[in-house]
Amino acid sequence: MLEFFLLPLAVGATAAMFGRRRQGDCERDIETAFKHLKVGITVRGEHVYPKLVAKEKKDLYTRYVYRVPLGLTKKTLEPVKEVLEATLDRYVEVTFKKWLYIDVFHREIPEKVLYKDVPDQKGWVIPLGLNEKGWHFHDFDRTPHCTIAGTTRFGKTVMLKNIMTYLIEHHPDDVEFVVLDMKGGLEFGRYKNLKQVVDVASNPVEAFQSLGKVKVFTEQQEALFKQNGWSNVVNTPIQKRLFVIVDEGAQLAPDRFMTKEQKDMLGACQHILGEIARIGGALGIRLIFCTQYPTSDTLPRQVKQNADLKITFRLPTGYASQVAIDDYGAEELPSDIKGRAIVKTHEKTIVQTPLIDDDEMMKRLEVHRIEKVERREADRKTVEDTIHFE
Repeated sequence: MLEFFLLPLAVGATAAMFGRRRQGDCERDIETAFKHLKVGITVRGEHVYPKLVAKEKKDLYTRYVYRVPLGLTKKTLEPVKEVLEATLDRYVEVTFKKWLYIDVFHREIPEKVLYKDVPDQKGWVIPLGLNEKGWHFHDFDRTPHCTIAGTTRFGKTVMLKNIMTYLIEHHPDDVEFVVLDMKGGLEFGRYKNLKQVVDVASNPVEAFQSLGKVKVFTEQQEALFKQNGWSNVVNTPIQKRLFVIVDEGAQLAPDRFMTKEQKDMLGACQHILGEIARIGGALGIRLIFCTQYPTSDTLPRQVKQNADLKITFRLPTGYASQVAIDDYGAEELPSDIKGRAIVKTHEKTIVQTPLIDDDEMMKRLEVHRIEKVERREADRKTVEDTIHFE
C-alpha cells in the first residue's frame, strides 16, 4: 500500500529549491497546449476549446478547472499531461471527471534526500522517498513482500540499509532480520552483531543454511496458527516480524556450468524463497528480494507474483524494466541522479529515496550491538538434517 505524508516547507526554502512561475504564464501555456493539440471540437465552423472556470491555490499545487465542450473524449486529453510537463517544467496531473482538472505542482523532485529528514510514522512502515506530493511510505502489514531492482551504484543497497535502520529504530524489540548478502557479506556483514539480525549469509552455501532456518520457523508458525485458528498475523497478539532480505538474488539462480549438487542447493534456496513469498506474509514473514538486472531466471516467478510492492532504480533496458515493474520507465530514469526510483503498486510513482551512509547507520544502531557466537559449522549439519524437498 503506497501512502504519502505532506510536510510544510518554509517559503524561503521552497523558493530556493524549486523556483517560481507566474500563474498567468501557466494559464497561457495551458491554453496554447490546447490549441496545438487541437483539444476541442468544431461547433458551427468554429473550434471550441476547454474554458477556464476556476483556479484553486493549494499548498503543493495550483488547480485549474476547465469546462470542456460536450463530446470531447478522454483519449483526446491523453497527450495533455506530457506536453504540459515539458512546457511548464513542473509535475502535472490531469483528471477528467465531468470537469477537466489540471494540477500544476509548485516544486520538483529534489536530487538528494537525507535519511535524517524522514518523518516518524507508526506501524510497520518504511519511507520510500520524497517527490512533488510529499513523503511516501509503505506499510508491510498491508503488503508484506517487495522486490527491488536497479543497476549497481544507483541506490538499491542504500535503500535496504534505509529500510533496516528505520525498522530497527521504530521496532527495536519486535523486528528481526535474516540477510542474504550475496556480495560476499561486504555490505551487511558489519551489522551481524546487531541484536535484531538473526543471520547474515555471505555466499550460496550460507544462504542455504539461513533459509533452512527460515523454513523451520515457517513450519513452526504454520503449526501455531492452525492450533489457534489464526489466518493473518495482523489479527493476532504476535508483535514480531521477520524480514528476509536478499541482496543480489541473481547469485541464487542455478546456471548450466554448475555441478548437480550446486544446482540442487540453489534450486532449494529458490524453492524456500517462493514458499516465503506464497505463505510467509500471513505468518509475519516479509520478503525483500533485490537483483541488479532482473530476468525470468534471476527473479523467481513465485516471488514476483506475490510481491505487490515493486521498486526499481535505473535499469539499462526497457526489457529489464518490464521484468522489474511490468512496465517501461526504469531505463529513462536520470543517469546522473542516484537514488531516483520508480515505485509500483497499483500505480506508478517516481520518488527520490533517502540517503544514509554506513557511518550514520552504525551510529544510529550502535546501541543495539551485542556479542554473538559464530555457529556456521554446527548449523550446516542441522540444516542438512532438517531440510527435505519433494
